Amino acid sequence: MLLGLYAALAAGSATAGLQAFELENTEQPQCGYKDDRGKVIVPAKYYSCSGFSEGMARVAIMKMGMVKGYDGGEDYEDYLYWQGYINEAGKLVIPVEHQAPMTGGYYIDFRDFQEGMVAAYKDGKYGYMNKVGKMTIPYLYQSAGDFNDGLAVVSKNDKFGAIDKTGKTVVPFKFNWLDDYSEGLARYNTSTLGDEDSKTGFVDTSGKTVIAAKWDEAMEFSEGLSAVKIGDYRSGKWGIIDKTGKVVVSPKYDMAYMEPMGDAVDVDGGRYKNGKLDVYNLNTKSANAYDNGYESITRYTLDRQGKVLSQKTYTDWNEIDQERYPQNDQ
Repeated sequence: MLLGLYAALAAGSATAGLQAFELENTEQPQCGYKDDRGKVIVPAKYYSCSGFSEGMARVAIMKMGMVKGYDGGEDYEDYLYWQGYINEAGKLVIPVEHQAPMTGGYYIDFRDFQEGMVAAYKDGKYGYMNKVGKMTIPYLYQSAGDFNDGLAVVSKNDKFGAIDKTGKTVVPFKFNWLDDYSEGLARYNTSTLGDEDSKTGFVDTSGKTVIAAKWDEAMEFSEGLSAVKIGDYRSGKWGIIDKTGKVVVSPKYDMAYMEPMGDAVDVDGGRYKNGKLDVYNLNTKSANAYDNGYESITRYTLDRQGKVLSQKTYTDWNEIDQERYPQNDQ
């Protein structure tokens, strides 16, 4: 349950001289904000303190409360998380009274402002509010993504679509799963997310299919390119396509990202940054392969054309993680 705090602090950045800090040796996390001279501006009274996004930083508290039973089951008592927002001066402009629900049993659905709006949750439904805390789009949706390219992906009646900032439906509610937009395109699945027979493709901001759903997995577009996979979880291979669906690199790599809940903590993998993408091959040919099925991992750094710029071999994911994020060793 502490994942929300650590993720928030890791993402924190100084804005207008304010930066999140956390007290040490406390029974529960306690964080606040200091200015660039170390003066405490916001006392350490929150469970979670984010970095600033569009001039706003999220703060959250944790307290016991009643949780609505799943699928008609009995209500039960558990920890609840409530979030509000401060401005760059440290003033609480949106009270800490908006629930951050638990999703997937362990992930706290904390939200930050994006394109001037933030998703808010109440009584099992999502809506959107602006920077003064006004609900501009009412609580209508089962799920709600962040605004990207002027659109937010939402769901109701178990179907996904997209709305604009006025709440108008722009992409019809006809998809079994639809991801947030990135560079004008959104991933969609032919069946429920997680179904092993599901295929992934891309639609534009009108909901028109631009890239047919033929991939077993695909990453969002970044710098005009997407990593895509053909094959199942264990034996599938990754390649790269452009926004027309043209294959730039044929599928031949074992991994395009590191597992966020496995040995490593990378959550940024599978996307181009500054014209580069890291992909991985698991080396299994040796008779001395470890019990995990491979004896080493080779990282390849590719350019936009798929040319290998550099490569390095590691013993396991932890070694890669420690090289990329040395603070995780401390």
